[in-house]
Amino acid sequence: MNKTTFEITKMDCASEENLIRMKLEGISSIAHLDFDIPNRKLTVFHSGEIDQIEKSVIELNLGGKKLSTQQTDKTKFKENANLKKLLWSVLAINFTFFIIEMTTGLISKSMGLVADSLDMLADSFIYGISLFAVAGTLIKKKRVAKLAGYFQITLAIIGFVEDLSALKNFQIYRQ
Repeated sequence: MNKTTFEITKMDCASEENLIRMKLEGISSIAHLDFDIPNRKLTVFHSGEIDQIEKSVIELNLGGKKLSTQQTDKTKFKENANLKKLLWSVLAINFTFFIIEMTTGLISKSMGLVADSLDMLADSFIYGISLFAVAGTLIKKKRVAKLAGYFQITLAIIGFVEDLSALKNFQIYRQ
């Protein structure tokens, strides 16, 4: 892995950081971006050549200039470790509540608890697939986010179809 440091003279707030993130998000060789806004420095951890990254930084017209590129053994980043720990915690909590609610719902024959437990299971699924994206590239993160979105849309459609079916059965019962 390589570590390239840029000086970006016009980067003085989070707005420029977001602009840079958006510009570089499509570059699959980037593993991590480390912003030092007070010192106006950007450190890019990447594999392969720096040419495309450097070109993108310069195109932003924020006074970007490459300072150095060097080899590094660093492949884990503190931000990723903290996020992974948080995701594991939230996953464990959601999955535990899924089991509790599903069990209680089935014993008490409460469809409300069963439905909420399935929502907890869906959340657990989203947190689970998010764990795969944490240490990945920005492209991988976007793919996982897209998968999570498709999953949520599918669940919404299934819920809507179930509601329509229940409404139809209610109308038949009422007649």
